Amino acid sequence: MSITDDNQDKIKQGDRVNARINTALKGIRFGSVVLTIHDSRIVQIERMEKSRFDDLYLENGEGI
Repeated sequence: MSITDDNQDKIKQGDRVNARINTALKGIRFGSVVLTIHDSRIVQIERMEKSRFDDLYLENGEGI
């Protein structure tokens, strides 16, 4: 494998990671995306999404 091939492989891996991050970010309104990094490499992507119910309340304003 030449240096150019190695660089192409790294670019392809980077593109795959970027695509996964973009997928995790799509459509999220409230929450977080956490990247776990080991030895300068992304090894895990977590998506935590929260649902907010601001418009749900009782007549006395007590909430759910």
